[in-house]
Amino acid sequence: MGLTYKSMRTMLADRVRSGDLALWEPQFPGDSHKRTLFITAEVNDGFDEETWHDASLAYRYGQLAGDFDRYVTGDTIPVGFDPYDKSDNAFMARIDPAEYGIWDIRSMAPRPAIRVFGAFAEIDVFVALTTRLRRDLGSRASREWASAREDAIARWNNLFPGYPRLSGERIDDFISEKTLAV
Repeated sequence: MGLTYKSMRTMLADRVRSGDLALWEPQFPGDSHKRTLFITAEVNDGFDEETWHDASLAYRYGQLAGDFDRYVTGDTIPVGFDPYDKSDNAFMARIDPAEYGIWDIRSMAPRPAIRVFGAFAEIDVFVALTTRLRRDLGSRASREWASAREDAIARWNNLFPGYPRLSGERIDDFISEKTLAV
């Protein structure tokens, strides 16, 4: 008997029901929900105060929550589409090589900066797979950076076996509106 194909939306709903993913809700009730963000249990664990090594991480993760809200509520976001040529103020950026379909949300202030690696499941639907402190990644050509990318790919493949990450040639193939190419 052959395998039954499920839609990506069904797969996402299945992963939420299983606890592998959580739907990010804006911190302020009533805020609009223009884009969708799912986070893995690992990413969600970063918001658990019991995992913080020091009090400064509480504030830092509060800022990351604000960044997630910025994405979900549909704020205009600067996007670094070219992994080799982007502004330092890019909010999201594609990771080299672009054809792998891995992106990062760049939560930069305050230090330590956090990179949230993930991929788009559909237009305006981002799955945050793993996080790293930027200081632990080294240069873009480092083994640590490649390892973070490969970890994100492995997590995607574990969550969605046989389902490709969204790919495209333009920013609006990923985010439908309110982006600024940087």
